[in-house]
Amino acid sequence: MRSSNGSVQAGLTNSSTTLEQLKTLDTIKTYVFLGAFLVTGLLTCLILVTVFGTRALKQKSYYILLCQHCACVTGFNVVGVMLHGLRVRQVTVPRLVCWLIFDVQVALGRCLVITLTLMAINVSLSVCCPLHYRELRRRGCCAMLMAWIVALLNPVLFTILACVQSPWENVVVPDTLCSTALDGFAARVSSLALLCLLSLLFIVSYVAICVEGCKAGHFSGSNKKAQRTICIHTLQLSLHILPAFIIIARVPLDLTGSIVNFLMLLVAQSISPFVYGLRCYDIWSRLPMFLPQFLLPLWNWCDWSMSKTLAAPASCL
Repeated sequence: MRSSNGSVQAGLTNSSTTLEQLKTLDTIKTYVFLGAFLVTGLLTCLILVTVFGTRALKQKSYYILLCQHCACVTGFNVVGVMLHGLRVRQVTVPRLVCWLIFDVQVALGRCLVITLTLMAINVSLSVCCPLHYRELRRRGCCAMLMAWIVALLNPVLFTILACVQSPWENVVVPDTLCSTALDGFAARVSSLALLCLLSLLFIVSYVAICVEGCKAGHFSGSNKKAQRTICIHTLQLSLHILPAFIIIARVPLDLTGSIVNFLMLLVAQSISPFVYGLRCYDIWSRLPMFLPQFLLPLWNWCDWSMSKTLAAPASCL
């Protein structure tokens, strides 16, 4: 649980950080979250309309996972605006309400990594085991569904433990600092363990894709789009995982370092709908059917500039 002096905020700051610096950090986060919401909300709407408006796409598990991932990105930004807005305005709300808001944001943040991992596993199964893909996908989905439920219940369980271990007066007391119940050692260790597990599964899936691609000759010098797609996805995941690890592990940072680390995390999350969605040929080629007429000239210009970077259907990871 975060101490009442507000010296620690979401693992981004060290003990020497003043309340004024925390308020500055919260203000920056609020506006960055708001900007990220506007961008990701628009991209998510475009992807959802395209996927669920196309029968061929909405029948593929990859695109369903993509829609869930984009919805989690947008939801994460919305909750971020709400949480840090309460801290900046110092709105007097019960401490339990702050705990629950932070729980929702943590759950959405975990869903981001879980959906990325599921998407990588889904593609690796289709590439490495095409004949048994349907059967393996059913078994894998059941196993990952259990892991997903555990990940979502984890913040709630630690919040319940905090409520049980604390007097009820401390749970419902007004809290202008909007603290969190997930600041304990056990909560952070479980988060790091889940992050490492999902990262390992993601890496193993991409290694399997690369090995199978090399065997089949798909990653030869002539197929630079597939190689570029692998590199872009790996870089995007690195920018997503490393800042999250620094936040959870409470690596000491000054105000500037905290802001830079936060911006890296938000940028990595905000470009996910583009990297995994709009950059995919299957979605980008169908997008004009769902765009308003006044946006078609903009799409034509973007289509011309992206024609060399779009991932082919087979390599849309």
